[in-house]
Amino acid sequence: MNVALITIGDEVLIGQIINGNAAWIADVVTRIGCRVVEHCTVADQATQLTQTLDRLRDTCDVLLLTGGLGPTHDDITKPVLADYFNDVLVESDEWMSHLHIWMAARGREVTQRNAGQALVPSTARVLSNPIGTAPGILFERDDVIVVAMPGVPDEMKGIMRDHVVPLLEDRIREQGAECTQYYTMLTTGIAESSLADLIGEPSEFLGSSTLAFLPNYQGVRLRIGVIAVDHHDRERERMRIASILRERAGRFIFGHDDQTLSEVVGLHLKERNETIAVAESCTGGLLGAAFTDVPGSSAWFHGGVLTYTNEAKVRELGVSPSDLNNVGAVSEEVAYQMANGVRMKFGTTYGIGITGVAGPDGGSKDKPVGTVWISVVGPVDHITIKHSFGNNRRINRERSVGAALGMLWKIVR
Repeated sequence: MNVALITIGDEVLIGQIINGNAAWIADVVTRIGCRVVEHCTVADQATQLTQTLDRLRDTCDVLLLTGGLGPTHDDITKPVLADYFNDVLVESDEWMSHLHIWMAARGREVTQRNAGQALVPSTARVLSNPIGTAPGILFERDDVIVVAMPGVPDEMKGIMRDHVVPLLEDRIREQGAECTQYYTMLTTGIAESSLADLIGEPSEFLGSSTLAFLPNYQGVRLRIGVIAVDHHDRERERMRIASILRERAGRFIFGHDDQTLSEVVGLHLKERNETIAVAESCTGGLLGAAFTDVPGSSAWFHGGVLTYTNEAKVRELGVSPSDLNNVGAVSEEVAYQMANGVRMKFGTTYGIGITGVAGPDGGSKDKPVGTVWISVVGPVDHITIKHSFGNNRRINRERSVGAALGMLWKIVR
């Protein structure tokens, strides 16, 4: 089933807004077996949208549109679709009722402009949007499904989950056609080239399936693509390939699909009834943010301290002033004392200390930009490692967080 994504809006076209919607939709529909053949962004102009619909309807089974469903003059999607399908806009009693309830809950009244959002093409199916004022709309013409959704990410995602994904899954089953589904295994603590050497020649075990290596700041993702008609056949093939990968690289595999390293670390800590606190310098709170991104993290993450200056390290964590003078803040000794100090301060099982030169300035011959010391201290043992990253401040901070999480994962897994 071929799918094209059409994003409507000048703000996306000129780069004022990053098109996260297209990435999210593409990932979701690919996972259920669709084939995304094109992403395109068009201006708030009727002619451009009409020409794009004409072109893509010839090659695609599904067109998923986002944007242009709001109440202002530049929101063109509904009238363009109505004209395109020789339809007219009519008021939906159901959606007008939703608007009154939605506005009343916020102490507002439905204005004439708001009421325009209850106008929908007469032959379209209205897709409910409980958290917004613009419904999704769906047309089916000549075996092509056309869906228009709001550009607001949370509203679009709700319509996708509630309406679009179930519909596409049903159509895929009905067609009985061969499709590709992707599964991802997540690794940490090993470089892409080393992981490839460890796994060996993929063609020896993949058959008709595929394997891609996708590096990021926390590790390398292994994306398995399995091709088959039947879901059970795809699942058996996925399990076969996953078993081989675990046999060869299992000590580096921490999770799968949408899991994050902080989430997996948290699961292990919770299972072990253990806790963590963090002391950060060059990462500026990013490690603590990674932990608090995980729902329920208060069960195992007790807090953190941001000690950017030497004075703060001494005052908050008990770091030795003489060590700061003799070996400097970016050192094995200070990283260990930060980790141990925050562990004692919060009374946790583990403490993590991060200190480094994020850049682009501040480096020296002995400690160039990208030098980061990370220490993990526990009740029995500790590990302190020097990392040498690059010259990009943002990337160095993100890689430091990934490295710290990887070190903790190796201890608690």
